[in-house]
Order: sequence, then C-alpha cells, then structure tokens
Amino acid sequence: MQVADSSPQIAYNGELQPLAELLAGVKRPGDFYVSGSLVAPLPRLDIKGVGTISFPLPEAQAREVIGQAERAPYGKGEQTLVDPAVRKVWQVAPSKIRLSGTAWPATFETILARVTQGLGCQQAPVTAELYKLLLYDTGGFFVSHRDTEKTQGMFGTLVVVLPSLHRGGELVVRHAGREVSLELATQDVSQLNYAAFYADCEHEVRPVTGGNRLCLIYNLIQRRGGSRRSKALAAPDYDAEIAAAAKLLADWTKGPETAPKLVYLLEHQYSPAGLSFSGLKNADAARGRVLVQAAQRAGWAVHLGIVHIEETGPAELTGYDPYYDRSGWGRGYDEDEGEEDEAAEDDFEVVEISDSRQYLSNWVDLQDRAVDFGKIPLGAGELFPEGALDDEKPDEQRVMEATGNEGASFERAYRRAALVLWDKKRYAQVLLQAGASAALPYLRQRIQEWSSRPESSSERSRSWSQVASLARRIIDAWAAGPHSYRSYLRDKKQAGKRVEMLELLDGTRDADLIGRFIEKVVVPQYDGGENAQLVACSRLLEPPKAAELFSALVQTHMPRLHGACVDLLSRLVSNQGRKPAPGLLAANRKIAGSTVKALSKINLRKEASPHAEREEDEDWEDDDEWGDEEVEGQEELKPVEANSVATLFDALRQLEAPKLGDAAAASLMADPETYAPDTVLVPALSRLHQQHGAKAADAAFWRLWKHAAEFLLARSEFPPREPTDWAQPVNLACRCADCRELQAFAEDPVRQVHRLRVRKDRRRHLHRVIDHYKLDMTHQTERVGSPQTLVCTKTRWTYEKRRQQYAQDIRHFKTLAAIAEKFPKKHQRLLDRMRQAIGRAGR
Repeated sequence: MQVADSSPQIAYNGELQPLAELLAGVKRPGDFYVSGSLVAPLPRLDIKGVGTISFPLPEAQAREVIGQAERAPYGKGEQTLVDPAVRKVWQVAPSKIRLSGTAWPATFETILARVTQGLGCQQAPVTAELYKLLLYDTGGFFVSHRDTEKTQGMFGTLVVVLPSLHRGGELVVRHAGREVSLELATQDVSQLNYAAFYADCEHEVRPVTGGNRLCLIYNLIQRRGGSRRSKALAAPDYDAEIAAAAKLLADWTKGPETAPKLVYLLEHQYSPAGLSFSGLKNADAARGRVLVQAAQRAGWAVHLGIVHIEETGPAELTGYDPYYDRSGWGRGYDEDEGEEDEAAEDDFEVVEISDSRQYLSNWVDLQDRAVDFGKIPLGAGELFPEGALDDEKPDEQRVMEATGNEGASFERAYRRAALVLWDKKRYAQVLLQAGASAALPYLRQRIQEWSSRPESSSERSRSWSQVASLARRIIDAWAAGPHSYRSYLRDKKQAGKRVEMLELLDGTRDADLIGRFIEKVVVPQYDGGENAQLVACSRLLEPPKAAELFSALVQTHMPRLHGACVDLLSRLVSNQGRKPAPGLLAANRKIAGSTVKALSKINLRKEASPHAEREEDEDWEDDDEWGDEEVEGQEELKPVEANSVATLFDALRQLEAPKLGDAAAASLMADPETYAPDTVLVPALSRLHQQHGAKAADAAFWRLWKHAAEFLLARSEFPPREPTDWAQPVNLACRCADCRELQAFAEDPVRQVHRLRVRKDRRRHLHRVIDHYKLDMTHQTERVGSPQTLVCTKTRWTYEKRRQQYAQDIRHFKTLAAIAEKFPKKHQRLLDRMRQAIGRAGR
C-alpha cells in the first residue's frame, strides 16, 4: 500500500511556537474543584435514635435528626470552638450512622471516580473516609475557611448531598484568584449532588434560605504506604502558565497583519455531538482550562469547534486490478472479499492537491451550548501547533478510477476538534467570514447586554454606540454578499436569518437600522417569510420611509411572489387601525398603488400540457427539436390564487381607494390566462361577497363579475357536442414520410388504431410530434421484433376534458347567480342567460 503525501496541505502558524510549547508543558488534567449530579439508587441511611431516613428528608424527621445531633465546631489555630456566628450547622458522628443498600457501593464508586478525574488525581491511590453527617436547617451556614488535615494523607473534601428539599446554601470555593459558586440543592427524589475540592482551597457555605440540607462529608485521602514515595496531591496550579499565555495573546493583537483567530488542535478525537468543555479528556482538559483563563485575562473569546479539511485532486493508482470495481469507491475485486479488498482503497499516490476546503463548524461556547456561527473559513496562519496533522490518517477517503477523458482522482477529509480563540475586538471580523447571518448570535448577545443596563447609565450609551456599529457592519456585509433569489431559495435558512435580524432590530427600536436592513437586505432578498416581522418593524418607521421601502419591495417581487406581497399589504392595512393617521393612510395607499401597478407584470410561464401519455421506456429521451425545454435553474412561478385576489380587493376597500380598485380590475380582466375567470375570479368574488356582503359590491367588483360571466358564457352557455367520428384535423409542419402517415391516420374518421414499425429514432420523433400537436391518442411501443412497433390509439381525451370543464362552469354560473340575485338591477341579461344555461345542464 502506498499513499504519497498523506498529510493535509495546511499553512500552520510558526510564530505561535512559544504558545504551543507552553501548552505542551501543561499535562496534568483536573481543577481545584469538581461538582456534578447522579441519578441512581439511594443508600439506606440509619441514624441511631432516629431510625431509617426517608427521602426526600421530611421536616419531622429533620427535627429528630437534630435531636440526636450536636452543633458542629470549627478549628481556630489549635483550638476547636463552637460559635453559631461562624458556623451554624448540626453534625452527627459516623459512629451513630450506618449506610447500606446493595447498590450503594457501586453508586459511591461512580461518584468517587468522577471526583478523582475532575480533580486530576485519577492516577493516584485515592480513598474516601466518611467524616460526619451534616444537617443545615434554615439559616445554617459556614463562613469562609480552609479545612485542616484531619487524617494522614488527606488532600481534599467530598460533599454528597442527599435528597432533601431546600433553597440557598451555595458552596463557594476559591483558589489562586478564582472563585466558583456551586448550587447543590437537589430537585429529584433519586438525585445525588456532589462536590469536592482540595484542602488548601478557601470555601464557605452560604445561608440555607429554606428547608433542610442533609449531606455526607468525606475526607479524600491519598494512600502512600511502605517505602514508596509519591508527591502529595494538591490543586493544579498553572497560574504562571496562564499569565504567560495571556501575555502572548495580548501581544499577538499588536502585531501587524496578524491572523484574526487562532485555532489550537486538541489531541483527542471528539464527535460533534460529544464536543464540550466539560467533556475534554486528559491533557486537553488541562490545556483547555489554561487557554480559557488566559483568553479571559487577555480579553479574548474562546469556543470549541471542529476543523474540517477537505481535499481533492488527481491520483495515480498503484494497485490497479483489471477487475477493479467501478462503483467509485476504489475497491479492488476479490472473490473472497478479504483483506486485499480493504486495502485497495489506499492503493494510490496523490499526484497533487488541486482543491482544498478548510473551515470550522459545530461551535460550542463556554457554557457547553451549541452556537450557530455556521461554517467559518480556516485561514492561513491560524492553525497550531505546527505539524499537528502530519502523517494523520484521513477520517474519510476514496479514490475514483479513470473514466473517459478523466484520470483517476481522490477525495479525502480530516476532522479534528480545536479550541478557537479571537480578540473580542475582532468578534465581528471573525464571524463575518462565514457570512453576515453567522454574526447574529453575537449581535443578540450585545443587544441583551445593552438592554440590561440602567436607562440613565453612561455605559448604556457607549454600549449602544458599539451595538449600532456592529449592526451596521453586519447589514453592509449582508448586502454585499450573494443575494440572487435562486441562491437564497436553495438555502432555506437565510429566510429565517432575515426574520431573526428583524426581530433583533425591532427590539432596539432604532428606525435607522431597521430602514437600512430592509432597504439593503430584505428588499433584494425577500421571499415572503418576513411579513410578520416587517409589519412589526413598520410602526417604528416614518410613514414616508415605510411607503418608499415597501413600494420598492412589491415592485421588485410581485411578479414572482404575488401572494406574499399581497399578504404584506393586507397586514400593513390591518395594522393601521380603523382611524389611521393621514400620513400612515397615504403611505399604505402608495404601497397599494405599487402592488396594483405590478399586477400587469405577473406573466405565468405556460406549462406543458399533460395531453399525451408519455411512455416511460428507453425510447423517451429529451431533445430540443421543438425548442420548448426548460432553462436550467429556471424557477417555476406559482399560479395566482383566488384568496390573494380577494385579499387585495379587501385591502383596497379598507383603504377607500376606488380608483386603485378599478385599475386592479382592469389588469385582471386584461390577462385571463394569469387571472383565470373560473378558478381565480369567481372564487375571489364569492369570498368577498361572503365576508362583506353589499360592502364588497363596488364598481370594481361588478366589473369583475361581468367579465367572469361573459367569459364563462362564451365557453359554456351550451353543452359541448360529442364527436360523431374519429377524425382529428391537423396540419403537421414536418413532411417526412412518418409524419405524413401519422397525419393521414389522425384525419381518418374511422380508424382508431394505427401501427408504425419504425426505428427507435423515428419513434422518438413521432412521440414529440404527437405531444407537440396535442393529438388525442396514446402512443406506446410494442416490444416485439426489430424494428419495434409504435402503436397509436385515438382517444376522446379532448372531449372528456371539455365535459369536465363544462360541469365546472355550470357550478361557477350558480355561484355568480347567487351573488347577483341579491342585486336585481345588476346585469339582468347576463343573469338570465346563466340561469338558462344551468337549466339546460340539468336536462
């Protein structure tokens, strides 16, 4: 097996060698504290004088425990004192308690294993010795102190909180300038919360504000027997390394043209689902803590992410086999499907890496929450330590054999977890590498920080200036990106991102930012999903500005998104209230005018008729003989819906704009193909009449009613006549012998079936001719002999379709008649003709 150049092509950052060497020296995992929760079978706890304890601890039993307990003392120098002002808690000696239960030993071993791993001492012989049982009733606490060594080898304390409902009582632990506050209150009847810390840590228990806390206290002991000498365990202290790393990060931003972010590869493999700061393993955990604390000191942001490196290029097969499987996965043929078949995937040499894609994704923040930053490109000089991926085996790899004029090629992909850091001043710069929408989580965070500050705070004003600057930068980057309708249609997430941005800007109440985003992003990229948020934001815009923006939007998108644009107008009109201000009314009328004007621009593409039955066999192949093929990537327009027409006229009625109604009616009447009288206008008129009755029946309404009635009467005033023979008159443009034979068959009034024994290319030609001229006949190949036979069979398809259409038109007559009957003076002559047509259809 040979694979030349198995390492990915990476531009490492050699200047970060000092930081890489510093981190390489950080090998011991663990921290000065650890905490967690475990749902498991509970122990049986018996207390002398009380009996078996129930969980969660009842109040009555808590009183009984206190009756058998004593006030816990504290140490002061060589003295042991009892002072409720310093320590207020009840203790029960271990000699008076008994822990049992078949599952308890395994449960406790699980807790101890987690504790030793979290403290970074899993390689040492550690045991836990029960020290006492404590009960903190309401008001119980312990001021800040350090534990004294109570037995030889003691290096820490373990607290296991038994199910006992209470509030407050946070355990605060401090070490080397750091402080954590641990919430230990249990929420589940089978839940055990635990915490442990090194003995040299300062810690306190804040007052329990309600209920009772019952907990077991253990001494953590390092056993050092015989002549074996081992260093005493102590909390990991990397303060010097943290300070040095913080300085290196701070100095990095001062350099000219430095990479915007730094990407430190971790040693262990992590899946995207399992990636978290709390789940980092061994040295990764220790180095992660150092980098996180250093970054926080230097004012940098830290996240976890997955580095993706994808490479393709030409390859040379070194283990070519004439029976090589051509499925594209590069496996050699082996009857036994043994090891040779497995190895064949790697039997190639890389000629060159012609294309490489490198990016980061699967982001996780310091609270182990997934963050939607998207795919941020990995830039040159951002990855370290140098050579970290040398000779690494790809996570995925395949080789494709040469086909046609194309030589053999390979594809491979590497995935590695990494810590990603950047100066917070470069936050927007980094996120915008993945596109403007990737910066939305950061913008949301900044807006929340700004809104949480007091109204009169000078910090709030400075914070807003930064937020507004960030928002403008995102908007401008968004506007500069690709925004063709087709590209955004493929990426459905973009519509949701625009909605999210509108919601964020609405929360700021900044009209300038809202207007800027609508103008630069929404107007060009609109897809209809933003309507609710656009209307919500419109109340913050000056009416003339809203009119300008939304008029531009509907003028741009009505031809393609007519339903969405009409819905936007309807929402804006409904939002104006019953007595809108003059400026708002004028603005909505202007938007409505733009909507009506754009009605004439809606021109639906004619779709191919399903008249002929296409036969699904190898004869059927697309060709461009008739020039009616679809353009690749062309978006299919949706037909106009009756509800949209009704919604439009309803909005015009609310705006009291009869001239716009007349103009809209004229556009609809001028294009009966787009605004079909039967499937669009009649249902729209019916809906308007049902909702508003006489109020809907204005001049435009009756113009459309008359247009629909005349159109349908011209088509279906009388029933269609059934054909008396099988003749189908047609004048085929093609005069080849096969087409002349086909025309003769079509015009024959008697023959129903005709058989043409012709070659495949001629059959395909006849398929296209029959479909193009919409001849009433099926055309199927009889696969017998050579050449095979095309069997054409005449049908009554056109007549049957006309009968169905006639039946539908009679139903439309009934709908129009029901409307007009309540207005006897309107179009009586047309109404009488429709009644007569309905009567004829019933006979």
